[in-house]
Amino acid sequence: MSKAKPSIFKDDFQFDSIAGIYSDLSFESLNTNFKSRLELDYKWDYLADPIITPTIIHEWDFLDILTSQLVTKDAPNVLSIGGGGNSRTHVYLSQTTNSLIVLNPGWWDLNTYPTNFNNIEIIKVRGIAENLPFRDSSISAVEIPSTLDHVVEPSKVVSEAFRVLSEDGKIGITLGNQQSWYRNLFEFLNLHFQDNHTHAHSFHFHPKDIEQLLVSAGFRNVKTVGTAFLKLPKRLERKMDSPFLLSIHRSISNKLMRGLFSRYSGGMFIVVGEKPPS
Repeated sequence: MSKAKPSIFKDDFQFDSIAGIYSDLSFESLNTNFKSRLELDYKWDYLADPIITPTIIHEWDFLDILTSQLVTKDAPNVLSIGGGGNSRTHVYLSQTTNSLIVLNPGWWDLNTYPTNFNNIEIIKVRGIAENLPFRDSSISAVEIPSTLDHVVEPSKVVSEAFRVLSEDGKIGITLGNQQSWYRNLFEFLNLHFQDNHTHAHSFHFHPKDIEQLLVSAGFRNVKTVGTAFLKLPKRLERKMDSPFLLSIHRSISNKLMRGLFSRYSGGMFIVVGEKPPS
C-alpha cells in the first residue's frame, strides 16, 4: 500500500503501511561502527521500571509543559528528535499544530507511539538525527527530549536541527543534569547515588555545554531553565502518588527551590534557542 510522501521529506522513503512508519533509505547504508552505536533494539517502558518514581514522572511532565510553552507553542509542525515510546509530546501541542514528526532509529519507540491524536497528524520516521531526512527550513519547532546524551555526534545533531528549522523557529533540548546540586552533595559526602536510569548514555552534559552547542550552531536567545530541584529518598518518592502530593512537590521543586539555586543546578533542565533570520 503506497502513501504520498510528506513535502518535508528531502529523499525517497520506504513506508510500512502496517506500522505506519517511514524509513529513510540512507539509514541502511550507515557504516558498521556508526550503526553499532545506535540503540536500534532498545525497549524501555519507564512506567514499568521500579527505579522510576511518581515524582520523576511528574518532573518529566513539567518539562513537557515547559517545552510546549517555550518551544512548540503555535508551531504549525513540530519535530521530536528521539521521541516516541511513552513520550507525551502530542498531549501538550497547541491547537494550531497540524503535524508532529517523530524521528527515532528504534522500532519499539516508533511502534508504541500513537498514530494520531485529536486533529494532529503524527508522522513516524525511522532515521538518525545526524542526517535528518527533511528539507531545509521545513520545520517550525524542534524538541530533543532526553536524547542528546544518546546520539553519536551531538554537534552534528544540533547543526541538522538548525538546518531544518524555519527562520524564527525554536529548539528545546531537555536532559537530566549530572551536575545537580544534590549529586554534587552526594559526591562530596562520598555517598552512593542511585541513578534513575543508567543505560547507554554516551555523554553527560552540563547545561552550559548545551548552551554552547546551540550558540556554535547559530542559534540566538539561548537560555537554560532548570527544573527538578527537590530530590527525596526513593521510599518517600514512591509514596507520593496522589495528585495533591505531586502538586505540592512540583511547587516546592520548581518554584520555591528554583529561587534558591542556580538555574544550572537542578536535576533536570531545558535549554531553548531560536534560529535567526538569514
